[in-house]
Amino acid sequence: MDDFYDTDIGVQTSDILVLPSAFLGTLWSELQNIGAEKARSIMFNCGHSVGSSLSVNYVEMGTEDLDMILNQAWAEAGLGHLFVIDSNRDHIVVKLENMLEIGIIGAGNNCDFTAGCLAGVLEGLLQQPYSVVEEMVGEETRLFRFDKK
Repeated sequence: MDDFYDTDIGVQTSDILVLPSAFLGTLWSELQNIGAEKARSIMFNCGHSVGSSLSVNYVEMGTEDLDMILNQAWAEAGLGHLFVIDSNRDHIVVKLENMLEIGIIGAGNNCDFTAGCLAGVLEGLLQQPYSVVEEMVGEETRLFRFDKK
């Protein structure tokens, strides 16, 4: 990935905006005032746009080793530890641990920002839309299933 700020020409060279994790908590808290379903949709869409932007950095790598590419992209996102369980292009299952979002919004809530971010990365890499289901909601672990639409 190129430098975020190129001092030689004095301009930003990346479209990734780095925000403190507290921003995610503030966004979630503020959205709770408009209703749970709308808040979940907005969190998903915000995550999706982040994931789509992130995927641009990995498109050139191809999709032959999808596990490796997802792990690299997810490490850059810094939202938790990702383990690919199934990487069939039509059905992808990932397990996440040590999630930033759980630490911010609490284990009892769905991780819609994370689900959206993962969907955005996958759709950007594989150039096809996916539905997302958060199958396992654990205290420390989440399991997400992505199915080709």
